[in-house]
Amino acid sequence: MKLLPRVLLILGGVALVGAIGVLSYGGFETWKQYIALSANRSMAFMNPVGYMIGGAALALLGGLLGGYALALPRNPKQPPAVTPSPTQTSNPTELR
Repeated sequence: MKLLPRVLLILGGVALVGAIGVLSYGGFETWKQYIALSANRSMAFMNPVGYMIGGAALALLGGLLGGYALALPRNPKQPPAVTPSPTQTSNPTELR
């Protein structure tokens, strides 16, 4: 059971790094729009809202995966082995 939390933690970390990249790109597009508007220039821009929503969704996914990985138990308890009681016999046809 130690493999699942590690895999989830790695996937959560990758999702968070991806979210940082997507949000940085959306912020850069927004900054370019601000610079162009403050200089009274007209340029063609793409809408960064989709990148911001996608980055926020990736950050949420990364946080959920990371939190779930950290919440999983490290050493799960194994149920005790069932041993036959002394009153049980190995021969079921034997009558008492």
